[in-house]
Amino acid sequence: MKIDHKPIIDKYGLCLNEYKNNKNNANVYYKRAIGKFPEMETSKAMAKIIKKILVNEDKILDVGCGSGHFLRSLRRVIKKKFLYTGIDPYEIFLKKAKLAWKKDKNANFIKGNIYNLPIKKNKFDISYSSNVFIHLNDIEKPLKELFRVTKKAIIIRTVLYEVSYKIQLVYNNKWWKNINVKPENEFDKKGNPRAYSFFNIHSKDYFLSQIKKINKNASVKLIKDNFFLKKNISKSLKDEKRPLATRIINGEQFSGCIMQPHYFIIIRK
Repeated sequence: MKIDHKPIIDKYGLCLNEYKNNKNNANVYYKRAIGKFPEMETSKAMAKIIKKILVNEDKILDVGCGSGHFLRSLRRVIKKKFLYTGIDPYEIFLKKAKLAWKKDKNANFIKGNIYNLPIKKNKFDISYSSNVFIHLNDIEKPLKELFRVTKKAIIIRTVLYEVSYKIQLVYNNKWWKNINVKPENEFDKKGNPRAYSFFNIHSKDYFLSQIKKINKNASVKLIKDNFFLKKNISKSLKDEKRPLATRIINGEQFSGCIMQPHYFIIIRK
């Protein structure tokens, strides 16, 4: 099989094939959405945070919605009426999301990219994004987009530490079946990966400075994500059989060999 010797990424530095044809992830997220798999620990925590902010008939935007699995937690936790829109760049997820929530008249799913959201200014009261910013080459434009489309509050779940790390997760088809790159061809002759996505860790100071650059009057709160039951994450790891699924080591969340100290960043405009 012919190997593409150019990096399989789009203009934003995202690995196009990472999820585009990933039926396994789409099915896992779909089963979470419809209740065949347990809710994510993350979606439970996100729902509780949003519940404290939301008022009746608020409009919520889920950026990087996958198959709509976060909505399951929102519907269970929040009893007030709200309108939900999920946005994702991958059709394989959106098809599953629309199937899972076809009977929910207050749920809508659209295709779009966090770098250029197809949404009017101040359309949503609350926007949130979980596990997206770690995969972005640049966070300034995505932050500006979230500020642009949101009136009241933004919640971001991402990995923060005292210092920043720029990490490339390099794919081969031995462990990631959707990539046409064999292990021996992971890197080209210049040492560049042929298929990768970013797996970045941002320093708290950098992330906060980017927020203040956009809106110096914004109120920002960091909350360490300790809202999980270790046994539930271990069970998901066993049942879902996904590469690099979250695991717990000495009380910390890991993906592969990388420790991921996740935080919820709560921004009030």
